[in-house]
Amino acid sequence: MTPDPGQGRHRPAHLSALLLLALITTGRAVAGVSAYLPLNLAPELESRIERVLVLAGVPVMTRPIRVATVVDALSDACPRNKSLCRQVRRDLAPYLAPVGITAMGAEVGAAKHTTLPQPEQHGAPMDASWQAFAEGYGRFGDHLLVNVGAVGFSGRITPTGSMVSVGGERAQLDVGYRDHWSSPFRLGSMLTGTEAPTLPSVTLSNVEPLTRAHVNYEVYVAQLSYSDRIQYNESPTGYTAGHPDLFSFHIDLEPVPGWSLSANRLMQFGGGARPHSFGLFWRAFLNSTKYDNTSATLASDQQFANEEFSVASSLVLPIRMPMSLYIEYAAEDTFHAENYRYGSSAVSAGFFLPRLRPNLQLRYEFSDWQTNWYTHHIYQDGLRNDGNVLGNWAGDWRLPQDGVGAQSHALELIWDRENGQQFDLQYRTVLNGPYTQAYVAANYASYFGQPYTGQHYVRAQDLAVSLSWPWRSLRVGARVDGGRDEFGDTFGRLAAFARYAGPSANSHFNASSDDESSESAESDAQREADAIARRRVDYFVDLGMFSSQVDYEQDAGAVPADKTTHGSFHLGLGVRRAVNRRNDFGTRIEFDNVDGKLLTALRALDYRHRFGPTFATSFFLGAARYEALTPAYGWYGGAGLQWRDLWKYWDVGVDYRIGDHMVRNKTPGESIIIWPNAFYTIRGVSTYISRRF
Repeated sequence: MTPDPGQGRHRPAHLSALLLLALITTGRAVAGVSAYLPLNLAPELESRIERVLVLAGVPVMTRPIRVATVVDALSDACPRNKSLCRQVRRDLAPYLAPVGITAMGAEVGAAKHTTLPQPEQHGAPMDASWQAFAEGYGRFGDHLLVNVGAVGFSGRITPTGSMVSVGGERAQLDVGYRDHWSSPFRLGSMLTGTEAPTLPSVTLSNVEPLTRAHVNYEVYVAQLSYSDRIQYNESPTGYTAGHPDLFSFHIDLEPVPGWSLSANRLMQFGGGARPHSFGLFWRAFLNSTKYDNTSATLASDQQFANEEFSVASSLVLPIRMPMSLYIEYAAEDTFHAENYRYGSSAVSAGFFLPRLRPNLQLRYEFSDWQTNWYTHHIYQDGLRNDGNVLGNWAGDWRLPQDGVGAQSHALELIWDRENGQQFDLQYRTVLNGPYTQAYVAANYASYFGQPYTGQHYVRAQDLAVSLSWPWRSLRVGARVDGGRDEFGDTFGRLAAFARYAGPSANSHFNASSDDESSESAESDAQREADAIARRRVDYFVDLGMFSSQVDYEQDAGAVPADKTTHGSFHLGLGVRRAVNRRNDFGTRIEFDNVDGKLLTALRALDYRHRFGPTFATSFFLGAARYEALTPAYGWYGGAGLQWRDLWKYWDVGVDYRIGDHMVRNKTPGESIIIWPNAFYTIRGVSTYISRRF
């Protein structure tokens, strides 16, 4: 199956665009299109919007956030915080006018020279001497928006925000430079975010959720930057050059209020003479192991795409101290010719407390991934645009072609002070794994044309502090960044900025008089609603034992599995919310010491059905990480029984649990017969007591 280099060139993008237009023109446009809020451009505005959505119990699964989503959420959020609600209404006013300037800002800075990019800042380097952005739009009836925008910094200007939007509530078509963020995470997204400059794209999505399950979808086709490192062996040089295409599919649903589940699929394909016909695209989308994994029956020239996949869960609890909890399992490749098992995985988790105190917000997120992320043997510049990875910011804190595994942490604390001042502290750190350095040393010269220096990674850290305050129609402030990079070199940056805030700048809310911080400010109805919400949410700790069997496959199919049994202490921490008289949804993290190594399991879905006041059954699904020679990742799930209220606030539970074919990368010193990976299946029974709070 040797592709014709000239056949079907650019057909996927053209056919996808025609399909999107057909859907728009044949769909019933019963409501207008919606504008989008800025993404990582206006921090103060964005923090208020995120706060409103959590207060309203609305999970965020994609970004940029639609203005229509926030407008719908205000009716639920306003009774909980009237002053914040008034401020957000002022923020949204420019988006509801026929014509308006919606965002504008500029920044000047000085930095110690460094090649690091600023995290999630559309590709801006840390040593950029200036940055600026602007957005505006005009509405022509209910079903047409024309947006004009740009993001610029030293060396590059991208028309971010410039697009035409047409359609209605079921299908909105955006053509232009629209940001895409396919994750509930806010400080870094594994698949796509704002680490790289915005791509030109054609996007189809719905404004209002569909069906009673509140289904949302987003499909887009985009074009990546030019690359001359696309492997194609039929070429005399072994390479072809061009602009690879990017296809993304997202779907999420909210089956019960406050809990959403999403799935994402990303495909990098085409470019130069690479195959890109619509037929091949469709076959690869339906069966990636057959058409996207090079094997004895599929040469690299026939492999269609480089793919990524993720599933995510988000649970929002709009109680007196509201919170958002979210988990994501992502994968870069499949293995064993099975579409549902993955060889290069990532596990992420995070939480957001929009009211840690009446004027404090706290967010924490971590991601842990294996090798091969953002690199590829065919697309040898990786999954990048203009030199920056499309996904997590930490993917840029390493050698560009080094597919090393890593673990990143990000923390943000926002303090809304009196008189509209806002203090924002962000801390980020990443530690790249050491176990692919031998591979890097062997291949460094071919990548960069110079010998490998033997430099090993160290823990990289970035501390950023900013202070802003309103002044006339502007928001002005200063920001300081400092830390060390992945090789131990220090960096620093000092910047001053001003952002246009319009009429809302002088009408800031006073955080010290936050509505929900004062009992006297609440209505009787709202206090009763809060009391009911608190009664429907349980926080709990599980303590017990885990009896397990470990099947270790050093080389599946070549070496028989090594089976051992173990007993260990079990600890679980979780939260669940009652959605009706019989059913609860929640999330949980579990820790077990299996054979002297830590097993960490995340329940993205933790469902419980109650049979009367005493007994309950449960079903759970998520991802697990096993701390072996290198971390192993895989699907995790199971089912259980529970005896409730054995004593007041004390339950007893029994769960059957399985971590299925968790895969890890072998170290350079391990033998490879067939696979460069080793596999663990851990199954067993946990018996525990559970204390509710």
